Amino acid sequence: MKIPQITGQEPLLIAAGVSKLSRVKFARNPHPALLKEPREFWDVMYIANEDFLLDKITHPRIRKKLAYDPATHQLFLEYVAGSTLHDLVKAGVTLQDPARTHQLLQSVAETAADLHAGILCDRPIVHNDLKSMNVLVPDAASRETILIDFSHSYFENHLPPFIVDKQKNPVGTARYLAPEKWDADFTHGFKSDVFAFGVMAYYAYTGRHPFEGTLAEIEQQIREVTPPSPIELGFDVLRNTLAIVMACLEKKPERRPTMEYVAKCYADAASLYP
Repeated sequence: MKIPQITGQEPLLIAAGVSKLSRVKFARNPHPALLKEPREFWDVMYIANEDFLLDKITHPRIRKKLAYDPATHQLFLEYVAGSTLHDLVKAGVTLQDPARTHQLLQSVAETAADLHAGILCDRPIVHNDLKSMNVLVPDAASRETILIDFSHSYFENHLPPFIVDKQKNPVGTARYLAPEKWDADFTHGFKSDVFAFGVMAYYAYTGRHPFEGTLAEIEQQIREVTPPSPIELGFDVLRNTLAIVMACLEKKPERRPTMEYVAKCYADAASLYP
């Protein structure tokens, strides 16, 4: 694909990830795009992997790919003005508006369930990096979400070998790693996504992650510690929603619900909010 001339480029400072991100403007096009470029050698493979996956996805809650230049490893994506779920939690928004928080988490659960089922994508996909930093809430639709960053994603039963090295994961990602991933066991990809959703929901409801500390401390807690429920910490969360979130955090993959069941529970509970 021929890429138009770039007439403006504004670097974006993003805490998560290793890629260089910029907002760019093209000649004869009023709409900006997001440019993703490698910062180090390993990122070349991650960006190429994201390009490959996004070619196979047409889901409306997934950020769209515009173009990819294999010579420079530049990936151009749809630019969406908004905040990440992580930003909203840090700003206290999710604690102040429980109904909106429920809708945002329901949106994420439904999108992940669709990916796991292969809906609006070539075949079932494991996101493999679900976390609050990878959920974008558009300014134009403040109760909707867009799932971003498919650099670590893969089709079911087709795990690229360069993805399994957990030692390269920063603390921000480590908080979301299911217990089996610490043993480099990626055979439960869908259920690992479910665990990560549970961490995300817990964070949205409480403003704190269920597992905190150094990398070693986070690993030990994820393997061995059951976090207190948000209600025990004094937060007002619907009990039926709380039950499904805590089930997502089960240590054994087979004891976690499917993402489809999580999405259904959120949809069923939505009417409990005014």
